[in-house]
Formats: sequence, C-alpha cells, structure tokens
Amino acid sequence: MSQVIVNRNSLAYRRRRQSMQKISIKPFLIMVSMGLFISFLSVMMLVNFNMASTKGYTIKYLEVQQQELWEKHEEIKKDLLQQKALSVLIESEKARSMVKPGKISYVAGHSTVAQVID
Repeated sequence: MSQVIVNRNSLAYRRRRQSMQKISIKPFLIMVSMGLFISFLSVMMLVNFNMASTKGYTIKYLEVQQQELWEKHEEIKKDLLQQKALSVLIESEKARSMVKPGKISYVAGHSTVAQVID
C-alpha cells in the first residue's frame, strides 16, 4: 500500500490556505456591517412609528371635526323644529298680516273657483 504524506509546504496546501485567507472576513468588518444593519432597522422603525403617530393625529383631528359637525347638525335640527312649531308660525309677522276670510261660497263655472261673500 502506498501512503500519501501531505506536507505543509506542498502546493495544494498553500493554495487551500491562500483561498481561505481571501474568503475570511475580519471581525471589524462584521461589526461595522452589523452596526449599519442595526442603524438601518432603527431608522425604518422610526419612520414607521412616525407614520403611525401622524395617522393617529389625523384621525383625532377628524374625530374632533366630526363631533363639531354633529353638534352643529343637532343645533340646526333644534332650530328647524322651533321654526316649524305652530306657536312660532302664529306669532310671525307674516301670519299677523293675514286677513281672516269671511264666508266662502264655491260656485260652478269657469270664471272663479271660490268667492268671498262679505
């Protein structure tokens, strides 16, 4: 049987050793890349939180505006009901200026439909 003895000075060993040195990453480079990655994630989280809080303020503003509009609507509804009330209609200037009709007699014909008899 033949045995192969690998010598550390052999060409194959040196090439393998050189290729491993080319691929190796230094610890400083790993730390810098991790720092950059963590910084990137932190900035993305801040942007996300900023967008969420901005939406929260917008929603709060719109809710306040909706409440104000609802209160205006209720006030207008109340005023409308007050204006429609019979007591207000009777006391209005327009109603006071009206004249009460006398006896009304309905006649047949094309000239008039109703006629006031004094």
